[in-house]
This record gives sequence, C-alpha cells and structure tokens, in this order.
Amino acid sequence: MKRYRLRYAPSPTGYLHIGNTRTALMNFLFAKHYNGDFIVRIEDTDQERNVEGALESQFDNMDWLGINADESYLKPKAEFGAYMQSMKFERYQQLANQLIAEKKAYKCWCTPEELEEDRERQLAKGIVAPQYNRKCLNNQDDLNNSDKPFNIRFLVPENKIYKINDIVRGEVEFNSKEIGDFVILKSNAIATYNFAVVVDDVDMQITHVVRGEEHISNTPRQCMIYEAFGWDEPAFCHLTLIVDDTKKKLSKRSGNAVFFISQYREQGYLPEALFNYIALLGWSPKVEQEIFTIEQFIEMFDEKRFSKSPSTFDMVKMKWINSQWMKKLSEDEYFDFTKKFIDTSRFDIDSKSTEWLKNVLMLYKKELEFGAQINDHLDMFFNNFELSQETKITLEQFKDIKEMIEDLKVKIESLQNFDEENLKELIKQLGIDHSKKGKELFMPVRIFTTKSEHGPELAKTISLLGKEKVIENINSIL
Repeated sequence: MKRYRLRYAPSPTGYLHIGNTRTALMNFLFAKHYNGDFIVRIEDTDQERNVEGALESQFDNMDWLGINADESYLKPKAEFGAYMQSMKFERYQQLANQLIAEKKAYKCWCTPEELEEDRERQLAKGIVAPQYNRKCLNNQDDLNNSDKPFNIRFLVPENKIYKINDIVRGEVEFNSKEIGDFVILKSNAIATYNFAVVVDDVDMQITHVVRGEEHISNTPRQCMIYEAFGWDEPAFCHLTLIVDDTKKKLSKRSGNAVFFISQYREQGYLPEALFNYIALLGWSPKVEQEIFTIEQFIEMFDEKRFSKSPSTFDMVKMKWINSQWMKKLSEDEYFDFTKKFIDTSRFDIDSKSTEWLKNVLMLYKKELEFGAQINDHLDMFFNNFELSQETKITLEQFKDIKEMIEDLKVKIESLQNFDEENLKELIKQLGIDHSKKGKELFMPVRIFTTKSEHGPELAKTISLLGKEKVIENINSIL
C-alpha cells in the first residue's frame, strides 16, 4: 500500500489559532494512525502580508502541543523539493510555461482597471458571477511581442464536470462553466495559491489533503491543474467549520473563546488538554469518553468519524477538560505548573516558605480550570481587604452570632497547636457550646476568619492563614 503522506501548510501571515491547529492536528492523527508522514510546508508567497515571528510561533506552539512534523523546512528531505513556496519560483514558472506550450494556459495583458470595467459591465447585465472575457486569449499573436507585464491564465475546459469523493461529504460535483479562466502565475512571477498548492502536493507525494471547508471552492481549479498535467489527485477531506456560540465561524472576534494557542499557554492551559479538546472538534470516538492521550487518539483515529455538521467551540467544556488534566498532575507537577502563573505584582510569594505556598496552592487543585485562575483565590492569604457588599448581605442573615464569634476568637487565641485537626475540633466544640450546626455554624465562622463566604476546606484554610491573620480578620469585622 502507498505510504500515507499528509501535510499542514500554514502561511507566515498569522499565528497558530484554534482553526488551523485543528487542521494540523487532524492531518497529524491521520498520518500517524497509518504509520505515515506528517509534513509542514510553508506557503509564503504573499510576502507583503507576512508577520514577523509568525513562522517561529507556529512551530513553537505545534511542538508544545505535541504536533511534531516528520518533515519541514527545518527537517527537509531533498527528494521532495523545497518546503517553502518562496524557494520554488523557478519550478512554478517552468510548469506554467509548459501549460502555455500545450495550449492549456495563456498570457493575459489586461490591466486591473480593464478587468474591473469588464466585471462591472457583466454585473450591470445581471451576471451574478462575472468571469474573465478571454480578450487576451483571442489576441495572443497580436500581443505576444508586447512589453506590458502579463499574468498567465489557465484555460478552463468548457462544460466539463469534475467530481471528487470527499471523505466527509461523499461525492461532490463541480461544473467548469461556473469557473472563469483563472490566473496561475502573476505578473511578478509569483504563483497563485491554486497553482502552487497542486505543484507542491505532487512534488511532496501528498496522498490525502485534509483542510477546512472554505477550500471546497478551490478544489475544482486544482482538479483541472491535476488533469492538465496528467497527475493523480490526492484524496480530499474538507473539515466542517468550527463556530462560536452565535453559530458564526470562530474568529479572534468571537466573544466566548480565546482564539490563539499562545493565549492559552499564557493563561495556564495544559498542552494535553488543548490537544484533547481540539481533537474532538468535528471528530468523535466510538467510545463514550472524552479524556484521551495523544497516543490513544492516534490508535483509535478513524477518518470515517468526521462530523458532517459544524462543531461549536464550547469554552466551558474546554475549561472542564483542562481541569481534568490538571487533576492528573502529581502534587509537585501541579505546584511547579501553577506557581508560574501567580501574579507576583499582587502577591509577595518570596516572603513565604515553599512548603506553605505549596499547601495553599494544593487547596485549589480540585477546582482550578486553568493556571492563572489561581490569582482569583490568593487575596485572603496575602492582602488586607474589606468584606464585599455581597458578603455583608450574607452575614446579615445570621442573627445572634456575636457571642459565638467572640468565643471563637477566645478559643483561637488560646489554641496552642494551630493545625487543621485542632481547628476542626475547635469549630465542632464551638457549635456544641452555642447550639449551632451546618450553615448556621460554618458560614459565620468562614466569613469572620477568612473574610470570604466561599473557599476550600475551612479548617485547612484557617490553619494556613495563621493565628495572627485570623484574629486580625475577626477583629476587623467585629
């Protein structure tokens, strides 16, 4: 059987985001499941739109996620040509000239102004999808000696049906009459996307093209180029859109989701969790389970299980999956990971012992959704603050508690060993002495000792706050 070769082909015009990560990830899983090759190729012909650092960011974030390329411009194999389009201009020009010689393409000297005038004329006649009028095709001999710059256009066959058997959509049919003669080489000798991508896929012996559904409209043009050269087409697989909660295509403007992978890293998401969640966008396993390792995804991958419906990016589920992966961390791994995201401009962690800080962070291991969220919980341990208005309203619901709180203060002041077990016993005895239990006991004690109505295990929290801080809190509220 022919070795599977799949590729992800980013351009340096932007950073790695959820959408192109899903494309890279699915190509990676597809290739690895069949013991094939995953290639990263750079489409960098649009030099004016290139963003500094975008290429490095793409590779850095893919490596962080575990989407590792077998071949790229960093790990090239000479038999497959260059891995960057900007290094293949001569190759594209040679092939474009070959099509001219075979009467399958032609030179076009029309200026942008002439093309726009013709387009407006067609629109005025009610033609919804204007096409090039082949003015230059009919005047090749007259214009061939012109010094004017020219594009090279592909000569689209007339009234021909092109079919692909898409892995997601099944049989898809295109009619050439709906497509005008398109440019394959611009006047600056730079190949257009539809031409370069076919040449690159053939040079690299790509067997399967897995990409987003926005590329479906490009497919018939690419099929025509394969046909013109007598090249075999790869298998096509067009993934459905990822949409936000308004059912619009996910973008950096979507309000419900973080868009770029680097932002997730900065907020304290784990690479295993991001890989896990993105792998479930538009693809589903056979088993009723949602937490998988990369190795498990590779083993169970099945291209027949791609969804035919758009997948909604659910930030709540993303956070839940990350929380599950955070729970899998050992205590030391969790501490080292979470500590990196503490805002040291707000919290003076250098003044505390490592053991104390570790115990504080461990209080929240079961509830943290991502690393930077730890900053929502540390105020009570580091800073002085007033009760919130909501907590004051909650406290007002409890009547006749002053005597109990004053007794709490006395008991705490007299406690010799200020540890979790002794504090549990102290609170239990306080409830017996004042005939309080449940919420009537624990809520006032929590508010007076921690200045918060919510938090982790009460006795453990009080012990970590320390006797001096707890008495200070009680006094300030009393």
